[in-house]
Amino acid sequence: MTTPPGWYPDPGQTPPLPPQQRWWDGSTWTQHTRPAAGAAAGPGGGKTGRGPLVAGLVGAVVLVAALATGGVLLAGGSDDEEPKAASSSSPSPEATGPDGKDDPHGDHGGQDSPAPESSPGDVVPEPGLGVGLTVPEGWERPDPDSGFVAHRTTYRCPGQETNCVRGGAKLLPVSSGWEGEKALKEAAELQVAKNAKQSYSEKAYGGITEHKVVESGAVTVAGRPGYRVRWRVENKLEPDAYVEAVVFRSPHLKNEILALWSSVDIAPGAPPASDLDELRKGVVRTGLGEGADDGNREAV
Repeated sequence: MTTPPGWYPDPGQTPPLPPQQRWWDGSTWTQHTRPAAGAAAGPGGGKTGRGPLVAGLVGAVVLVAALATGGVLLAGGSDDEEPKAASSSSPSPEATGPDGKDDPHGDHGGQDSPAPESSPGDVVPEPGLGVGLTVPEGWERPDPDSGFVAHRTTYRCPGQETNCVRGGAKLLPVSSGWEGEKALKEAAELQVAKNAKQSYSEKAYGGITEHKVVESGAVTVAGRPGYRVRWRVENKLEPDAYVEAVVFRSPHLKNEILALWSSVDIAPGAPPASDLDELRKGVVRTGLGEGADDGNREAV
């Protein structure tokens, strides 16, 4: 079993320097780093949290040490799966996030989570990537140390004793060296499949029984060219969901590709699919290594 993508303690860190994390893409370490903040055990040992994106993100929101949206909370997936894009029933993604919400309700109705860490319109940055997510109405940043954004409604995951969220989203690095629009399309198709698998894991939702592409095409994200693919997935255990992956050129690094994983449940109390568009349009450019939005929000 391989270690899922996520933020882990930098293996090349020298003791005198401040602790930092480095992004593990599932097979190799990338050049992306960020200040450490409750990092999970790195590849080779330890238990990682769930990734992001909308299907539930397990726990409070452990997003991408891994990423996530949708499904088990940003984002469902098994305990050994990380990033989950935002989806309607995503569990919390980041492995460095809180351990979960205390929602006692296990029905699809769910309940709103208390004390959000952010307000609609706030920008949640990913300092190492130089971009941030604008929080839509009804969403929040459950963990101030995580870049995961989740819908406020939680519920008991259908296949396990943990809480899921109705939607989730997370920004993450993909790779470098992808050239041309065709490469962006191929990258988006690969990322949406990963997002769906991790956000709506077999453990939490019984497995995806069918999917179909409902939206796809070139887009502009934070002023840079990109490509999006949206699936409608049917799960063995309800709810079904919309899962999306948007890949786009980094506004800072040449040939670097970034991704937005997002997802929302198809169920009462879940956010509308149009929130996936709002999340994409709300990606803004920030300074590398900085947390503040530079004001260069781009209309998509």
